[in-house]
Amino acid sequence: MARNHKTRSVLVELGIVNALASQLFDRQLAQLGLRPVQFGLLTVVASHGPITPTNLERESGLLPTTLRERLRALEGAGFVHRVSNPRDGRSHFVEITPDGVGFLKLASAAARAVEGDISRALGSPLEEYRPLLEKLRLAQQSLLDEAAQPTEEDDGTEVTFR
Repeated sequence: MARNHKTRSVLVELGIVNALASQLFDRQLAQLGLRPVQFGLLTVVASHGPITPTNLERESGLLPTTLRERLRALEGAGFVHRVSNPRDGRSHFVEITPDGVGFLKLASAAARAVEGDISRALGSPLEEYRPLLEKLRLAQQSLLDEAAQPTEEDDGTEVTFR
């Protein structure tokens, strides 16, 4: 079968790379007898928690509805719980539980194994890509933050996007 060798968008490549890495990681978790859960989100909660859902949206890059669904799954698994915000009774923080910490320890070993496999396939350490990935993540967060800023003529009564 002939293949079309047109160059794909970098965004398409990023999506494919993410999907492939997720498959490799899920397989490694299964070999350890662990269920695939939201490892990335749980890692963000662990490193930034206790954290408000709003800040978790920003740090994870997830849309509010997606974040709510994934947090429900993590809560259901007993890996996170809600903690009241003592300064604002209307809001809460999300915090990792001891079971969540235990899962992260086991799943982190799986992540390291997959990273090692990918490094061997690349012929160089995957860690070499970290600076570029961090730069990419920060640029994208900045663009999203910029788009969410109200314009100067906004009186604060409605959300305006540029």
